[in-house]
Amino acid sequence: RMGRVWHSEPNNNLLFSLLIKDKELINKYNYLSLASACVILSVLNDLKINNVSIKWPNDVYVDGRKISGILLESISNNQELEVLIIGVGINVNQKQFNNDLIHPATSLYNELGKNFKIHRLKRIVYKRFIKTFKKIKKGDNSYLLIAKKNNFLLNKEIFAEIENEKKSVKVIDINDDNTLKVIVNGEEKNLNSGEITFHI
Repeated sequence: RMGRVWHSEPNNNLLFSLLIKDKELINKYNYLSLASACVILSVLNDLKINNVSIKWPNDVYVDGRKISGILLESISNNQELEVLIIGVGINVNQKQFNNDLIHPATSLYNELGKNFKIHRLKRIVYKRFIKTFKKIKKGDNSYLLIAKKNNFLLNKEIFAEIENEKKSVKVIDINDDNTLKVIVNGEEKNLNSGEITFHI
């Protein structure tokens, strides 16, 4: 997407999509990307992986290395969202990565030194997604506290592309509406994921 590629060795990683048709969840579209990253983070924490963080809005890092990425796509009809597709990639048993890339990667194997059964992990992740999305439907946004606490970008001064212009920004928070609060040119701004691209 946007010229970026997710590399995965065959049979070594967990790659799947969730098809969302539930209208209540579709109406909470802006929440689901960050909530999905929190799902992955919580699973990794349960596996006793340390130093897990979320790079807003949808990447999961371990010690600064990317272990999971999430994409949201929508299908519309007459300007009304009909379906959401959440694509998830988790590096599981892959050992070697091209870490000369801008975003170095890691995996469950590299962090814990053991292989995982992909289908078993898939069931664990899927159940956590269902549990989290049921909470969101009820108005429970407790995932946001997880995202704020584990914000990879917090207090970092980084380059970002805003309105097709590269600028230095400082990240100061994730807002309750899931937008990112930054300081740019001495001014506080709240940006959604479509308004900013990071160059870390």
